[in-house]
Parts: sequence; C-alpha cells; structure tokens
Amino acid sequence: MKRGARWLVLAVAAVLAWPTASLAEGYVLGTEDVVAISVYLHPELDRNIAIDADGNITFAPIGAIKAAGQTPKQLGDKISERLATYLRQTTSVSVTVSQYFNRSVFVQGAVARPGRYGFERIPGLVEVIGTAGGAAVGADLSRVEIVRRDGAGRRTVYANVAAALRDGNTTAIPELMPGDIVTVPGGLGSGAGVPGEGVGVLGEVARPGVYPVGAGQDLWSVLAVAGGTTARGDLSNVRVLTRTGASQAVVTFDLKETLKRGSLRPQIVKPGDVVYVAPSGASKLATAFGGFQTVLAISRDLLNLALLRTLINDQNKP
Repeated sequence: MKRGARWLVLAVAAVLAWPTASLAEGYVLGTEDVVAISVYLHPELDRNIAIDADGNITFAPIGAIKAAGQTPKQLGDKISERLATYLRQTTSVSVTVSQYFNRSVFVQGAVARPGRYGFERIPGLVEVIGTAGGAAVGADLSRVEIVRRDGAGRRTVYANVAAALRDGNTTAIPELMPGDIVTVPGGLGSGAGVPGEGVGVLGEVARPGVYPVGAGQDLWSVLAVAGGTTARGDLSNVRVLTRTGASQAVVTFDLKETLKRGSLRPQIVKPGDVVYVAPSGASKLATAFGGFQTVLAISRDLLNLALLRTLINDQNKP
C-alpha cells in the first residue's frame, strides 16, 4: 500500500469508532467484564451481570458462580448444569461479553467523548482515540500522553500521533496495555473558540470548521484534526489561503507528491489561514466549499471573501 493511502486509512481510523464487542469464544473472562446471560425458553432469567473483584457473578437462582478464568462458553455450560437442579430440565445457556472492562483504557483530555473503553483486544492508539470520538478542536496530537502501571508505581510515555498520521507509519507509537490512561492535550486556544487563533478547513474533509492552532503546527496535523480527507479529497490539490504581510495569497500544496518523495519537511500553517481540500474530478461549487457556511457562522473575520471569489473562479477554470 502506498504511503498516501496508508495516511488516509489512519486519518479515517482516528475518527471512526472501534468495535468493542466480539463473538470470539476463546476470550477468557476477567474481573469487571460484563456478561449477558440468556437462558433458552426462560427469558425471565436473562441478565447482564458484572464480574466482581473476586471473579464471581451472582446469578439467581443458583447464587455465586466463578466466572473469571472461564471462556463465555465454559461459563454458559456451568450455568446450564447448575440450573438443571432448579428447572428440573436441561436447558442451553448463552453467555456473551457486553463490555470488556477487564481490558480497558481510559481516554481523557481533548477528545469528543472522554471515558473508559473496553476491548476484546486493545487496538492501537489511533483507533482508541477514534473510539473516544476523535480529537477535539485544538487537540495537540504531537504529544499524546500514556500513563501506565509499572510495578507499584506508574510511568509516562509519549506518542507523536500527528507524525504517524502524516508519515503513514505507526511503528513508533507504543502499544497500549490494559489500565493505560491516555491523555490528549489541548493546543493553543483549545476549547476557547477564539477565531483569531484558528485555521479554517474547507472542502473535502470529514469535519469542516475552524480549528485553533499553536505555533509551528503543520498542514498534516490540521487535516488530521479535521478528520482527514473524504474519499473524494484530492491530496495533490490542497490550497492554503494565507496572509503574507499586508497582502494575501493562495498557495497550492501537492501532498501526494510530498508523500511519494518521502519528504518530512512540514508545511506550516498559522492562525488566520484557510485550508481548502479540492475534490478529485470535476468540481461543483456546493461540494467545493463544503462547510463554508459553518466557518462563516463561527467567524466572518477569518475569511477574505474577495480572495475566496478568486479561488472559486480559479477552481472552475477548465
């Protein structure tokens, strides 16, 4: 897979939720996992039960039963065997895992939905951030903090998710472990909604809008925070409307070619810039400026309408 395609996959993965349940029978239950128990022909006995700190569940009418260390099928068979005493008949019991809290990660900071997330198999950091709804406006993905247990204490490691999204290479990102606490820091102006510190992102991106930026933030990071490009986004035609002294200019970047060359030189954006990702193929005005009204609603001072008119006219040229 080409590097550009890998980046697109990663950027989309930073927004999409990761599945949190599976029917895999080989999973071994642990404390805090929540199991869904279904008894054939006895819906009145169906329950969702959390495994307690001792590894047990309490299931009426049979009382406490050891669950930790069992697979869902083994637990179902054990419950079925014990129920035969009370029901005076053999019945099948289905056990599935509804929440994998024995293998959970805490996500906090500048994400859409902070909280605790459980997984059958803990995925990579990019996917976990996606499970939490993706990075929030102003998130600093260049220094994501991971706090984990280390014996009796804790230690902190850092991950540059922005570089991984830009380069299409996640090998430098540490693997997550159960109990890790992931903190996505907020960048300059995070949560403040200050238009003067923002960059407008328009066109073929997942979440058009205004995003606060800090000093030295590059174009890849801004696109990642906006959810990455859509399937129609043309990485070879990314335009930045920027101020240069008293004048303004439109600068076009071919990010596809940049990836092909393997160049790591960042394209820096600054507050007041407008990033526009053109659609591949023929352009339509409504599509070309997706999110335009959203940006205007946030800040009418951020955009220069005359400059945008020039960009529109240029975009519609054959």
